[in-house]
This record gives sequence, structure tokens and C-alpha cells, in this order.
Amino acid sequence: MPQNSEPSSSVIVETIRPARIGTRLVHPVLRTTLQQFLRAGAWVADLGPQPANLIFRATRLSEKPAAVLGKPRGVRREPLRFEHCDAEWLWQSPIPDPRVDRDAAILYFHGGAFIAGGLNSYRRHTARMAVLSELPVLTVDYRQLPDAHPNESLDDALAAYRHLLAEGFPPEQIIVAGDSAGGGLALRLALTLRELGLPLPVALSVTSPWADFDSTARLAHPNARYDAVLPALGPDMVVRRGIAVDGVLDPAWSVVNHDFTGLPPILLQVGSREMLLADALAVARNAEAAGVPLRLQVRPSAPHTLIHLGAGLLADGRDAARDAAEFHRAMIEGGQSGRSAA
Repeated sequence: MPQNSEPSSSVIVETIRPARIGTRLVHPVLRTTLQQFLRAGAWVADLGPQPANLIFRATRLSEKPAAVLGKPRGVRREPLRFEHCDAEWLWQSPIPDPRVDRDAAILYFHGGAFIAGGLNSYRRHTARMAVLSELPVLTVDYRQLPDAHPNESLDDALAAYRHLLAEGFPPEQIIVAGDSAGGGLALRLALTLRELGLPLPVALSVTSPWADFDSTARLAHPNARYDAVLPALGPDMVVRRGIAVDGVLDPAWSVVNHDFTGLPPILLQVGSREMLLADALAVARNAEAAGVPLRLQVRPSAPHTLIHLGAGLLADGRDAARDAAEFHRAMIEGGQSGRSAA
């Protein structure tokens, strides 16, 4: 994993090689296709509560056709059901069956702004993570808007973590990970575990976390104009039409408004030109203020969601996936050493 750091800080900012041509070329493609589609959807949803409800439900429909993507050959899959949501294990031999060998695991929360994403659309990504990290991955299809508030998404995340503990997975052998909305959910879960006095995971691994529901800082950042995927007002629309209750946004729902004291080490990967860079930098500042070890990778020109999800197409995505896997293995090995010493 590439490194460059300031020794006096708990935050390590890593130097990443310049973006390859494929990563740079994907920007205009995404800006003229996916972003225009998302922009139109955000415009319609912002017309009122009923259009918002319609758009939020329509985005969920993409999960059914995504089932044709399947999983990579050789990867095993086992569905799981919690009280309010589905989940699934993914692993590949020689990784032991996590239903039998409860040694270590990654708990993963998908992205999608709390209105999209799920087990089908993320299966290839989480399967790749399992293979590269040499760990089983439990992915949670947490409840989303408009049927459930992110507070209920947090309840599902907590239920999944409690399940791992109840099954006998040691907390020092659990990594909690996620991207975008799921990255923010992973951080919020860690804060909740701390407040509840529950054992914390050994590490957090987040990509482009949506960590601040207040859009002020994000819209003021230059990347609000340069993001190739997210329309500038897209996240703000989701907040106003779905997350805010009676027009009120509780600051406690945003990860960046919390003290990070006591959180485990964090890997944070984000693109240099994406809008959620503002959120990522705020997370890094919180970690530094609390003395929490955090590795920050600002990947040149990497578009939102394609840092890892594009690993099948982009060499830079494969680099990011390998870096994350290296971090996961190192954290688990460190947790094992701690258990042996104890």
C-alpha cells in the first residue's frame, strides 16, 4: 500500500499514482449518461412528496434485473434473513464456511443514497472483496427510503453486527465496511456500538462515505461542479424529501457531528473529483481530533462508486480493491496477534 504521512498525526495521507487513461476517459462518459439520468430523477423527485416517493421506489426496481450479474465462478453464496431485511454470505475456498468456522469476517453495507443498491447489484463487488481479502463477507440489504428512515437502516446494521457476535465471531476479527451511504452507515454503526458499550470491530473500511446530511459544505466544495456521477443537488434532494422529518434534520444523524474518540483504525478511500470528498475530509478531521488512526487515500480522478465497483473494468479500481484487501488482512492479523498476546 503506498504511503506518505506526517508522523505527528493519526491521519496518514497516502500518495496514489496518477489516474490511468481509462479512469480519466470514464468521466465524460459518466457525465453525459449516468449523471444526466440521476439529475432527471432528482428533478422529478424534488417536485413534491408523491414524485419523491415514486422515484425512490423506482430506483429499487433496478435490483431485480441486477440479479443476472450473478457471482464470480467459485464463490459460494448463502442467503440469510434478519427480522427486517435480507443478507448473504459470500466466500471462496480455501476460506472456511463462515457458518461453521466463525473466525473472522467483513460486514458490508452497500451504497445507493438510501434509495438504491442491494445484494444483487453489489454481489460481484462483495465477492471480489471476499476473494482478495481472503475473508467471508456478510452483505446486508438494510431497509431504505421511502419505506424506512436511515435510523431504521442503522437498526438493521446493528442487528447484523449483533448476529455476528452471537454467532461467536470475535469483535477483534470483524471489519465493518461500506461505500457511499453504506460507508456513512458503517461509521454510524461504530459510533452506536461505542455508545451502547458493545465491543467495537477491529477496523472500519469505507469508500466515499456519505457522512454529512447537511449539504452546505458539500455544495460549497469545488467538486460539486466536477463530480461525474452525482448531480450537485442529488444528495440534498434525498435529505429534504426523505431523511428530514417534517423539514427538520437532526444533526445527530450525521457522522461528522460526533466525537470519534475510541473508534478503531479506519481506511478511507475517496476520489479526488467527487462531491463526497468534502465528507471524507470532514471524517479525516474528526479522526485526527480524536487521535483515531486513519489512512486516507484520495485517488486521482476516481469517479464516485467506481473506486471499487469499477475494479472489473478499471486498473485504478483494481489497485483500490487490492489496497483495501491488504488493509483488511493486516487488521485481522493484528487482531489475531492481540488475542494471542491476551
